[in-house]
Amino acid sequence: MKALIIAAHGSRKKESNLEIASLVERLSKKTSGSFDMVVHAFLQFADPLIEKKIDELVEKGVEKLVIFPFFLGSGSHILVDIPELVKKAQTTHGHVEFQLTRHLGKIEAIEDVILKEVTG
Repeated sequence: MKALIIAAHGSRKKESNLEIASLVERLSKKTSGSFDMVVHAFLQFADPLIEKKIDELVEKGVEKLVIFPFFLGSGSHILVDIPELVKKAQTTHGHVEFQLTRHLGKIEAIEDVILKEVTG
């Protein structure tokens, strides 16, 4: 089985976390065939935390896990925290293939998304 985790920062504001959950629900409908599961997880302040979500997916039989950091900038969460979580998960779950993608702000097409939004 193959799963995708949309990894967001997490917020103390429930509404912010619900936006991520809603995004993942919409994304899940568009990825049929690519992933068996599309889920969200948070780095801090909200559940589910990334580490717990990884463990849960592995328990469900996921053998390939793609993690997409839903972050705009290359701060310490992107450069240190998330890579360390993935490294630890690889050590714990050696039979699982992990792929950490570029974060949202590094994707070249983000400019097109912004231009489409501001130009109507």
